[in-house]
Amino acid sequence: MKLIKIIGDRHLFELLRGSMVAFLFKLTGVAIGYLFFYVLADYYGTEGVGVFSTLWTILLFCIIFAKLGFDTSIVKYIAGFYGQKKFSFIKIIYRKGVFIILLAGTIITLLVFAFSNQISLLFFENSDYSFFIFLVGLLTIPMAIINYNAESLKSLKNITGFSILQNGTIYIVMLMFLFILNHYSFSADNIIYSLCLTFAVLIPLSFLMISNSFSRRLKRQDVHSETFSLKNKDILQTTFPMFLSSFLFFILSWTDILMLSYYLPESDVGVYSMASKIAAVNTLVLVAVNSIAMPKFAEIFERNDKSLFRNFIKQSTLLVFIFSFPVLILIMLFPSEILQVFGTEFAEGKNTLLILAAGQFFSAFSGSTINILNMCGREKAAQYILIFSSIPNILLNYFLIPVYGIEGAAIATSATLILWNLLAVLVIYRKFGFLTFPFNVKFKK
Repeated sequence: MKLIKIIGDRHLFELLRGSMVAFLFKLTGVAIGYLFFYVLADYYGTEGVGVFSTLWTILLFCIIFAKLGFDTSIVKYIAGFYGQKKFSFIKIIYRKGVFIILLAGTIITLLVFAFSNQISLLFFENSDYSFFIFLVGLLTIPMAIINYNAESLKSLKNITGFSILQNGTIYIVMLMFLFILNHYSFSADNIIYSLCLTFAVLIPLSFLMISNSFSRRLKRQDVHSETFSLKNKDILQTTFPMFLSSFLFFILSWTDILMLSYYLPESDVGVYSMASKIAAVNTLVLVAVNSIAMPKFAEIFERNDKSLFRNFIKQSTLLVFIFSFPVLILIMLFPSEILQVFGTEFAEGKNTLLILAAGQFFSAFSGSTINILNMCGREKAAQYILIFSSIPNILLNYFLIPVYGIEGAAIATSATLILWNLLAVLVIYRKFGFLTFPFNVKFKK
């Protein structure tokens, strides 16, 4: 309570406190992620990193369709019901989401099983990896459920639980299994086997955390004795635009890896993937802030307090900018040295890292643009922005990669990242009357 009085703004206090917890977990996760890729590079070289990055990207593509946008809409629904003290509704909407994810995930899994040979030929130019593609299909439902449970925990403000289910935990458990499997039989195949064992551990853990969170946070009785009136059709109408946004955001984020896998050897994909992960440190704070800010955007927007809404968004963007700018300077000054930590062969990605870092920093400087639109009833606007931006993204990758290689992919990715953030900033300005850039931020005295 004393800290709230010092800061003078309860919403800013919640943002700072929650973001700090999420940031520490995310920072730890990133460090573990770099350790994971360092081990991959040390064991299997750039080719091993490239193969894993391609398989991981295919898995992320599959879970987009399995989740159908419920990992985003559940945040909005739970935040809304929690604010209205309709606690029983939260459990109902959560269970509906699980059911639909299981149904959609089963369909995607069967499709991957059926076309595993063709997918392997498309990305690896041979069918040697078809069994790994098969395993990717098998992992689709577990990964989708873990993501859904993580977002549900976030919307209940259980940031610790949310943070535990992020990639950092996946990487550290994978490393543990990778060391064990390599001890008995050293093989690159152990990468995908360790991923399977990791999900076998995390799925029950995620459900245990959801159960505990529900029992602790939803034990009060509903204030209103209403019946749950949302039909599946209504839920899907809200969720579908978020699914399209997630799909299009995936296209914007991962087209580079998929098209590099098609055009270039796995070693080049490995170099690019490492540069991309280092550049993403620029948005590390943005991801941490989003974990707290997303439900707060929905909560404050529902109050119809325009001044509070505007200022909270600008405060969140300023927080991201303050921590992202030093990271950009560090990358700009020492790109080769940072890449060489993972092996001398990665140093050729110097220019790629610089280009990607510039694009990622602009994203951090713009703030949580797409999340603001999704949480405040402008899902279709977010969808249209991503549709418009995905077209030049694909075209730029198509034309630039064959000519400029990984640097062409970096140019395409950064250019479209800047484009869709600018478009989102302009839409927010038109809809709400302010820019999300961290200028003219007010703090209560």
